[in-house]
Amino acid sequence: MDRYLKIFFITGIPFGIIFGTLYHFQRGFPASLVSGLLGGIFVGSTLSLILGLLHRKSIQNMPYNDYEEALDVKHERKLIVPLPYDHVFNLCLDSLTEIKKSKINKLDRDKGKIRARAGMTPKTLGDRIRLKVEKIDDEKTRVIVRSEPVSPTTAVDYGKNLENVERITAYLEENGGAKTD
Repeated sequence: MDRYLKIFFITGIPFGIIFGTLYHFQRGFPASLVSGLLGGIFVGSTLSLILGLLHRKSIQNMPYNDYEEALDVKHERKLIVPLPYDHVFNLCLDSLTEIKKSKINKLDRDKGKIRARAGMTPKTLGDRIRLKVEKIDDEKTRVIVRSEPVSPTTAVDYGKNLENVERITAYLEENGGAKTD
C-alpha cells in the first residue's frame, strides 16, 4: 500500500501543480485550484494503479523467497564462497559482466569494496551496485551484494535491482560455489 501512495504523490502532485498553474492563466484562481487538485488526484491514482500493478506483474516471474521483499527496489544478498579472498574478489569483478551497461566506479581491493553502476534502461534511471568482500579465513570469504536505484524517489523498478542481485549471485554460485549466508 505504501508503494502505491509513493507513486501517487510522486506523479499526482507535480501534475496537479503544473496543470493548475497552466489552467490559472485561462480561468483564474478558484478554477485552477480545483482543476489542479482534481487533475492531480486523477493522474496520481491512475498512474499508481497502473505502475504498481505492472511492477507486481514483473516481479511474479522472478525467483524470490519473500514476495513482499521482492517488491522492494533495494536488494541485498549475503553469500559465503569457499575460496580464498583474492580469488573471490576477482570473481566479483567478473560477475559485473552479467549486468548490462555496468561499469566499475570505485575499487578498493584492501577494503574489499567494489562500487559499480548500471546504466539507464527502460526499467530504471540506473542502478547502484555494491559488493563487499570480507575474508573469513584462508579458504572462506563472505560477499555482500547490494543493488538499488540511483534515484532515491524510485518507487518501482520492475524487478531490475532484484535481477541484478540474482545475476551476480548466480555467477558466484556457478563459478565459486557460493552459498547463501
